[in-house]
Amino acid sequence: FGLLGTSFFCKGTMMTGGETEMGITPNCSVPNLCVWTCILAPCSLYFIWVFPHLWKEGCYALPLATLAVFVMATGFLLATCCSDPGIIPRREVVIATKTAKQLQEQLGYDMLCTDSVPLDGRGGGGRLPQELTSRGYRWCRTCRIVRPPRSSHCPDCDNCVMRYDHHCPFVNNCVGQRNYHFFFGFVTSVLCLAMMVLPVLFWFLNSENFELAVDGMIHVSSGALQPVFYALIALGALVGIATLLSFVLWVYHVFLIATKRTTKEFRRNLSNIAEEPTLCASRGPRLFDPWALVDPRDLIRTDEAPPPTPSNFCQDIWSTCFGDDYN
Repeated sequence: FGLLGTSFFCKGTMMTGGETEMGITPNCSVPNLCVWTCILAPCSLYFIWVFPHLWKEGCYALPLATLAVFVMATGFLLATCCSDPGIIPRREVVIATKTAKQLQEQLGYDMLCTDSVPLDGRGGGGRLPQELTSRGYRWCRTCRIVRPPRSSHCPDCDNCVMRYDHHCPFVNNCVGQRNYHFFFGFVTSVLCLAMMVLPVLFWFLNSENFELAVDGMIHVSSGALQPVFYALIALGALVGIATLLSFVLWVYHVFLIATKRTTKEFRRNLSNIAEEPTLCASRGPRLFDPWALVDPRDLIRTDEAPPPTPSNFCQDIWSTCFGDDYN
């Protein structure tokens, strides 16, 4: 479609961000796999061993609540990974799809700045009207558009994002205006899930019934399962560390929401020009149509056009000696 660093799937319904330098497959990174592992591994043990035990004992509220929080955590994680963070289409996409007027109505200004900037966008950084620059609007040299305040260009996804917070490798996507509430919901629900699963799971693993079962399994398998239990201990330590980091992350984003700032604004000590809240503000509409059909040649900039195909030396000599009629 023309959004570099972004992959669409499910017929354009879902999308994900740029692959990090630690990616092992296209659009699948190691941090993202670690997050899924830290959620699914302990929850699998919980639902296989603890859930039936609590259900047989007549305890229904805690297992059902844990199941509900698990569905919320995985749902928020999928929504954060696979939703539009608020991408602003670049100049070539806007021109190819002929949506300049529509975007001007949605954003409230001309993002192409057609009155003072040429159609190809060259030299646009020094031709912006004073009324825009004084209000925090900035020129993106990569996308060649005027981006609104609090937006920024993500180097990983290579797209400008509305109300840009940060690029999170753990969700393999940007966190911005249209998916920040998904991200905060994920951090909150996964922290609640850890507080509900880990204590009960550790209690069950130290119970007498589980110890008898483990002793019987080790005796039958002649110690072959001992590496498995050592791996479970290591995984438990990793999940515990991840839970502690999740709590720190949750406190940090509560602080950002209370102070009405984004991660970028806090790190660079930037002021909130728009004075809008980070989470409670409107998501806004999607600014591009993933199903739009355009000519791929319209998305190629003249200064980024691929070099011409190198000529064949033997073919050039043949054409010089015998002419093109013999080809």
